[in-house]
Amino acid sequence: MELVKNIASGKYFIVVDEPDEQAIMVITPEGKVKSLERRLFGPQVSVENSFSDLDRRLTQRQLDKYGEYEAYVD
Repeated sequence: MELVKNIASGKYFIVVDEPDEQAIMVITPEGKVKSLERRLFGPQVSVENSFSDLDRRLTQRQLDKYGEYEAYVD
């Protein structure tokens, strides 16, 4: 799973796609899928899909939406 941290809010967003250099498709802390400007975020980081590593960074809504997304893509 790839994450980015919003520079302004400090919250983590799950990366689901990178259509180009200037945009990034993410799952917001509210569990919505949005295309946002890449410049709004810090560097992209990879994390393991273990809840112990994610529970401090992500909301349950994000994890639920990511699960739906992964099921759809597979």
